[in-house]
Amino acid sequence: MKPIVVLGSINQDLVFTLPRLPRPGETITAADFQLFPGGKGANQAVAAARLGGDVSMVGCVGEDVFGRQLVAGLKAEGVDCTYLQVVSEPTGCAGIGVLPDGENSIAIYGGANAKVVPERLAQTVPILESAGVLMLQLEIPLDTVEWAAQIAASAGVPIILDPAPAQPLSPGVLSLIDVLTPNAAEATDLTGIDVHCWKTAARAATNLREQGAKNVLVTMGKFGAYFSGPDGEVRINTPAVEAVDTTAAGDAFVGALAMGLVYGLPVDQAADIAAAAGALAVTKHGARPSLPTISALRKVVNTPW
Repeated sequence: MKPIVVLGSINQDLVFTLPRLPRPGETITAADFQLFPGGKGANQAVAAARLGGDVSMVGCVGEDVFGRQLVAGLKAEGVDCTYLQVVSEPTGCAGIGVLPDGENSIAIYGGANAKVVPERLAQTVPILESAGVLMLQLEIPLDTVEWAAQIAASAGVPIILDPAPAQPLSPGVLSLIDVLTPNAAEATDLTGIDVHCWKTAARAATNLREQGAKNVLVTMGKFGAYFSGPDGEVRINTPAVEAVDTTAAGDAFVGALAMGLVYGLPVDQAADIAAAAGALAVTKHGARPSLPTISALRKVVNTPW
């Protein structure tokens, strides 16, 4: 199996369990506070590794205690950290407010993630060209995302882009992407279409394909995902679960999607497995602790590996 390469963010998550979001000028008391390793890139790397993937992580951390802990954590999960770099900027952090229904709001400080720039990454070109799948997100500079996508696409490597946090993407960038995986809010931001149901998800997916994306999966939380590709469109259902924290649902989804693609599944079939992984992730607290193992995933869905 070719390796899955993840180029993206590495963050320390500071998680507050809240009764509700505070109003402007208001201070409220959190019911709980925890520190978790995070960052969409690192979470997706661990998600794929826990499902049996051969995963390499490319990114930057600060020369601080958070950075050292995060790298150690990735190595403990079996993620290859050969291409991680230590820089002078502080390690990236995310402040996460989790509400009683499991929904969350997130504020991110990029820190060292802003140093993930092409000038630092020349030595990664060989692994970008030889990957089974390249996974990208938008918590690192967009220029870096485009640079890596061009290299991988030229080598015929399938590319998954999780467009979070949402920002404008040119048709040139989208045309390089094999699978785009926005959630409903991100699809709304990228298209101007208010995505709140299957009909509007379908419209947004069509719009994004018209902008250049080859395949689009609009994730819809507990409802599943809407897939649109060259061969048609389909709703992807998700198992019914009791959600306690949705923070890493998207990361679990994308990690499992990458595994499916590495094993040669069509996008819609890989998405069925990904939806099950995303559902499992919302049943536990914390981004990293909630990512399912392959044994847990096999209890709810059949996998080809």
